[in-house]
Amino acid sequence: KQPVIVTREVKGVFEEIDRLAEGSPVLVAFDYEPASAPECDPLAYALLTHCFRKNLRVIGVTIIPVGVGAGERLLSQTAGQFGKVQGRDYTFLGFKAEKFSSIIGMGISVQNTFQTDRYGQPTDSLPVLEGVKKLADFAYVVDIHDDNMIEDWVLYGHEQFGIRIGAMCTAILVPGNYPYLNAGQITGIVGSLKGGAEYEKLLGLRAAASAGMDTLAIIHVLLIVLMVLGNVAYLRSSKVRRV
Repeated sequence: KQPVIVTREVKGVFEEIDRLAEGSPVLVAFDYEPASAPECDPLAYALLTHCFRKNLRVIGVTIIPVGVGAGERLLSQTAGQFGKVQGRDYTFLGFKAEKFSSIIGMGISVQNTFQTDRYGQPTDSLPVLEGVKKLADFAYVVDIHDDNMIEDWVLYGHEQFGIRIGAMCTAILVPGNYPYLNAGQITGIVGSLKGGAEYEKLLGLRAAASAGMDTLAIIHVLLIVLMVLGNVAYLRSSKVRRV
């Protein structure tokens, strides 16, 4: 159980969700590949737990074809833990080809862009989408990504339609998200397992991200010990050769 210090970047996403009124619609974009699941799944789980605890309406989507599996799986699993009903409390819209037109299309009309959700239900009659006609009707948008998809949401979502966006991403992408944060185009960054552990701490939860950070700490200590031993062995062998 490593000590966790919560940063302002993580608070920038957490507090946006925490301030929303019950029943507010939140759009969650699952924009990561299966290979990034160990880093991104814990972030998605913490976010969805927060949303369902607050009884927010969660609408999932992805702008990459391989994001469908993670979106469906995590939404259904987490919703099941809270007794949430598909179509009323949450749904998953799925994927539409061409990410730019998909975001812009939702900015004009969610229902015209996605006539049905992933489960074949007409979006114009879904209770979970009541009052949501376009992208700007979402109270908040969170992009969980392992590539530079946040740029697409900023350019075609925030800049075109004024949506408020939070970023959750793999560790390697955190530095590239800071320009958007500093420019006020996103509200915060939750980066990899470290950010996930901070988010879990704010939730009063110990889940996969916190456990992952404990594992990483052990691995790092082991690596340091092995490097020290390796150097000692090298120095000893060099001394023997000189003799």
